[in-house]
Amino acid sequence: MRLARIDPAKLRRIPTLVSILAADAMYFQAARNALSRAAAQVRRIDRAKARVDSLQGKIDVFSQSPDGERDDRVAFRNYSKLEPLCIQMEGAEYQLGQAYGPMLYDLATTHILCVACAEAHINVQAQGRLHGRDWDAFERLPIDAKWIFLPKLLTLPGFDPGKEPFQGFDMLLRPRNRLAHFRLQKEPWQSGGVVPEFVERLGLTLESAGSSLRSVDWMITELARQLGQQRPYWLSAEDVSFFEVAFDE
Repeated sequence: MRLARIDPAKLRRIPTLVSILAADAMYFQAARNALSRAAAQVRRIDRAKARVDSLQGKIDVFSQSPDGERDDRVAFRNYSKLEPLCIQMEGAEYQLGQAYGPMLYDLATTHILCVACAEAHINVQAQGRLHGRDWDAFERLPIDAKWIFLPKLLTLPGFDPGKEPFQGFDMLLRPRNRLAHFRLQKEPWQSGGVVPEFVERLGLTLESAGSSLRSVDWMITELARQLGQQRPYWLSAEDVSFFEVAFDE
């Protein structure tokens, strides 16, 4: 009996199992965990702020006229009472800054990781569909252009930059860019533990970070729908393994 000859070229096309790092899932899970940690700091901040407010109320009593206006003459007469309160206030304001610290870096982490997730995801989707110079050109695009042009290249409906979910995605990029390409922020100091306004402009609020997480979820979900894929399970699952097994053809 003669054995059939096996074409070596066909052997090379047999799919093999490979391990993949799901970086998009890893970044998304890390962003969600960072946002949860930030939210958990609210009670600590509230306690520190209450301490500042209490001291400020006492300072106001000894430094204001009966009509509620600051009066240097009143403050001078009550100097012996104001001095220890001001010393305590200095420490209380520092402790308030300490309380904000963990929240601020977790909020910054949320923004940065959301963008990392979005870029990793669109790169993975493109890498399996674009080749040669098409892929080289795509890889050099900024992240917003990648999300606009890949669906168009694949003749999908794509995303309208003037509508959701792309509008929310565009808003997500702004705090990330301000944080990743940071420039010195400053404004006049205010007593009483007042948080600088540039904190909000940098997106370092729970609301802004939560919007970033929802926006990247929406973009990935919508792209999956247009590609005819299932919504990635890791957008809602917990305790996800970031090592995936796939066929490499």
